[in-house]
Amino acid sequence: MKLIRLQIPGNFLKHVGFENLFEYVDYVDILNAFQYDQKHFFTLQRIKVNIKDGKSIKNFILEKFNPQSFQLLDHRGDEIICIMDQNREKGFFPIFDSGPWALLFPIHVSKDVVLVNIISQNNYVNNLFDILSSFTENYKILGMTDLNNINQIDENLWKVSLPFPKFTKKQEEIASYATKMGFFKTPKQITAEEIAKHFNISESAVNKHLRNVINKAMEYFFGRFL
Repeated sequence: MKLIRLQIPGNFLKHVGFENLFEYVDYVDILNAFQYDQKHFFTLQRIKVNIKDGKSIKNFILEKFNPQSFQLLDHRGDEIICIMDQNREKGFFPIFDSGPWALLFPIHVSKDVVLVNIISQNNYVNNLFDILSSFTENYKILGMTDLNNINQIDENLWKVSLPFPKFTKKQEEIASYATKMGFFKTPKQITAEEIAKHFNISESAVNKHLRNVINKAMEYFFGRFL
């Protein structure tokens, strides 16, 4: 099987019937799907709206997204986190067959770009590309990984294709090493002092980097729910 990371131009949305929605929505991040098929989408979403007539965001969502059910989890400014259960007779992925492929979340959608991850059986990959090419030649393959060789996933391409907290290079290096060596396990398998020696920096610098990493990750993944 293949894991494919695609960047598709936003004008592709007109082929799936969502172009008008993005006159009023800056972006939608589909963070997770609890259930989905061609006509049903039960998902956790982050949505940033662009409303100019003073309408409430909740009423806007009910009108434009027409969900079967809607639960607002958090609301900050023009951005919300919500759970929506949607049905669409025309389908959510009408250009693709219900073939041997599946979406991997999160997915980012705006009027300019769609960043999507697809898992497909090898014998269907060319079909996916042929279908996409019939609608747009401007899509980019950000990465394609053979899942039979999972250890060779390019982490940089993964981060390009998925929304991700913005760590500095040093924060990533230290946090990755600390995680690999068991710093976050109970009991710890490595100390901050030992990490400091590995990077030839002070123990206080290690602790500061790790605190910043934890704060960024917690704010990114959970801070919007507080």
